Amino acid sequence: MFKGINAIDFSKRFKSNEDCYQYLMEQKWEKGFKCLKCGGTVSIKGRTYYYRRCQNCRYDESVLANTLFHDMRIPVIKAFYMLFRITTKKKGMSTVELAQEVGVTQRTAWLFKRKVQVAMNNTSKLKGEVDVDETLMGFHTSRQKGGRNLEEREALLMATEILPDGRTGNIALQCIENFKAMTLKPAIQNMISPDAAIRTDNYCSYRYLQRTGMNIQTQPSQQGKAFEQIHRQIMLFKNWIVGTHHRWSEHHLSAYADEYTFRFNRRNARKQIFHAALQRIFYQIPHPYAVLKAQSE
Repeated sequence: MFKGINAIDFSKRFKSNEDCYQYLMEQKWEKGFKCLKCGGTVSIKGRTYYYRRCQNCRYDESVLANTLFHDMRIPVIKAFYMLFRITTKKKGMSTVELAQEVGVTQRTAWLFKRKVQVAMNNTSKLKGEVDVDETLMGFHTSRQKGGRNLEEREALLMATEILPDGRTGNIALQCIENFKAMTLKPAIQNMISPDAAIRTDNYCSYRYLQRTGMNIQTQPSQQGKAFEQIHRQIMLFKNWIVGTHHRWSEHHLSAYADEYTFRFNRRNARKQIFHAALQRIFYQIPHPYAVLKAQSE
């Protein structure tokens, strides 16, 4: 397993396409071969060294099949390097910067990074003591519309684990349509374990959910002083998305949230973050450019 965030160490470990293929084979078939067509578990040599042929149905399976690298039009070494830079650079990279560094078009860099963001989707739920708060993303374009105006900005719900010493544990982010109780409820249930002790402010939607039996404790925000950790995390996310990406589409806000969450929750294990992302790319549903781009139309 490759561990590290140093670009020189990465270049020493992955010098060619062959090195990348070998690493993928070790990861994909570490526990044995299983044919994608018939489920057979016995394989023989395929058409090239990074293929395996099912002895039962004779299906040739590439190590790239059903992975994020499937049907790429760029060398696998470039894809490896882009994944390395996306995951290990502390604040991430814009697709313009990524394209210039690797020597691909911005469209290629955008598509690859968007696929990586899909693989970064958070599936674990927060536990213990959890603070919850909502925020708005974007900027005012009208001086007459303020407050919780959703016509010009996007709503986002954040949850943070509060450790016994007061520090922040893992976080979760989810885009929401509005701040109504029936919108907040499934979002909270999706991000937080049922056994967690949830704490939030006195917003009316939370008070309603508390009355309906959810394990939520509400208290005055005191202009943010009662929830310093989560307000700090909201500020950090906003600074990151503007400072790193400069421009972002509201249609892809959830993808940026997934990327930020994936990186933040592994901040204490940065040397393994490349490998952690690589493990998630196996058996991904194909996401071609036309499908991903259509989401931003």
